[in-house]
Amino acid sequence: MKIVELVLNESPVAGVEAVALVEEPAIEQDFYAFNAQKYYFETYNDYPQAAKDAAAMGIKRNEALGNPCATQVGKVRAQQLVNGEKLSLDTIRRMRSFLIRQKDNYDLAKQRRDYDACGYISYLLWGGEPALPWAEKKLRQAGEEFNTPLSIKEIDSDYSFKNIEHEIFKHIFAEEFDLEVGTLPTYVNEPVEKRRLIGALMEPNKLIRRYDEENDEEYFVYFTEETINKLAEKFMKDGNIHSSSIEHDGISIDGVSLIETWIVEDPEHDKSNLYNQQYTKGTWVGMYKIDNEDVWKKIKNKEIKGFSVEGMFLELLKTN
Repeated sequence: MKIVELVLNESPVAGVEAVALVEEPAIEQDFYAFNAQKYYFETYNDYPQAAKDAAAMGIKRNEALGNPCATQVGKVRAQQLVNGEKLSLDTIRRMRSFLIRQKDNYDLAKQRRDYDACGYISYLLWGGEPALPWAEKKLRQAGEEFNTPLSIKEIDSDYSFKNIEHEIFKHIFAEEFDLEVGTLPTYVNEPVEKRRLIGALMEPNKLIRRYDEENDEEYFVYFTEETINKLAEKFMKDGNIHSSSIEHDGISIDGVSLIETWIVEDPEHDKSNLYNQQYTKGTWVGMYKIDNEDVWKKIKNKEIKGFSVEGMFLELLKTN
């Protein structure tokens, strides 16, 4: 496996030039948006062993064929399941959506006994048949309903919403019924349109998949903690706090500004914990203010979910 360390060289044009807002961050971390009720931060890894086994089988079958099936997101999801990593509710929602969309392709491949079909393998990578009921159970526990409206049975006589687990959803349902409900969690008390995002810009030693078109091969790149420190410092010195784009399209967008940034030194006591986020030591964290109406609409619609840096770096081959 080819692994390349990316470093900052002495060229004046080297370094992070801009931060793009993207749907699928390379470091697999979505930002947290100060948009009140719609964002919550529980994570879970109690998915059934059968889902882990399905993901492992999907990886095995895909590798045997040369990894032709699934997007990069699907391949990463399979590794998360096999490794028992925690999944956010947003990720679980994506899992449910994928498993529902691709069920027909999976069933067709099973019917034909075509176990090398990408429709079959991709479904396994996302946890297969055992993952769907688990995902729906978790989302229901979080207050989400599927195909059926909120019933009056879920409202207690004292309007306490005891049958609904999370305070955020109690508030949402109370508003729908024009009722009173208790105090909201502190992070929900933020103004609805504060329009600030907080998230990881770079994470040290995180292997990021890349594709070499010239040699037709997949490889990995990473940044060390030392390099990230240097890049963050140079980014600020170069005055790039207003340099942003959408999906690395090369078009600079107005109304997106970095208003606060820091390097995580002590994860347990880092400021990010105030926003129910936790990052590894050495992570470069940024807080952005979004004044651009179109960009904020994309964020609310979940068309963009995270940050991705762009710039010029020196490559040092580590393994091949």
